[in-house]
Amino acid sequence: MQISNDSTATLFSNSARKNTESRNTGNSFADIFNSLKQTQGLKHGSIDAAKQVEKNASSGVMMHTNLGQKDIDLDEYFSKESPQGSINLKDIPLLLPTEHNVETLSKYAEQQFKQLLSDYNIPEPPTTMEFDGEGNMVLPPDYPYADALKQALNQQPATEEALRTTAAVASHYAGIMEGQAWRDEMSLATTQAERDSITEKYSYLFDDNRPATKIIFKFLEDGSMLIGGDNPTLNDTLKGE
Repeated sequence: MQISNDSTATLFSNSARKNTESRNTGNSFADIFNSLKQTQGLKHGSIDAAKQVEKNASSGVMMHTNLGQKDIDLDEYFSKESPQGSINLKDIPLLLPTEHNVETLSKYAEQQFKQLLSDYNIPEPPTTMEFDGEGNMVLPPDYPYADALKQALNQQPATEEALRTTAAVASHYAGIMEGQAWRDEMSLATTQAERDSITEKYSYLFDDNRPATKIIFKFLEDGSMLIGGDNPTLNDTLKGE
């Protein structure tokens, strides 16, 4: 997976569409940021995402969650099967919008998408792909293999779920990283008045109704996937700058 120069907290459930809705169901900037603070030390010690996915996608991949580091079977995660028996929601891990999680999900989604193109003899990928506010896939209007791709994804829904979830987690990650200036200034504040002033300055970050950052996938001819977005700040964020 590459990061384009052009261009979440998410419930560990079997419906990736919930990821696109989480901004409006209580996972506010403040809520997600508080969870992220518990995993700040994990970023630099994380396993290389590409190697991890290639070796362990079906047996367990280390992911950052609100319950700590968890080995998650990505094949099972993106399946349509519902968990059996009663479930305590407090025991369901939240996939945090960290750089490691974005990289890992992106690599997994890219592998699954490449395999789908090959399995269904689709000559080339779309130039771009994104998901709207309802979680519906949006393809370029002039993409000649749109019908074939949609049919393939209907038969292999786990691949679309992987792409959709990657976009949702990346969107939340970008949104969180927009608050870096706020965190930097707060770390230097020495009085409550300064902290209040800084919080007021960046109050838009705490607005649960602010639009989610749009994520746009771009594909190379071989199906390799690049992640970008709809504003320059996002692109620098996803590049880790």
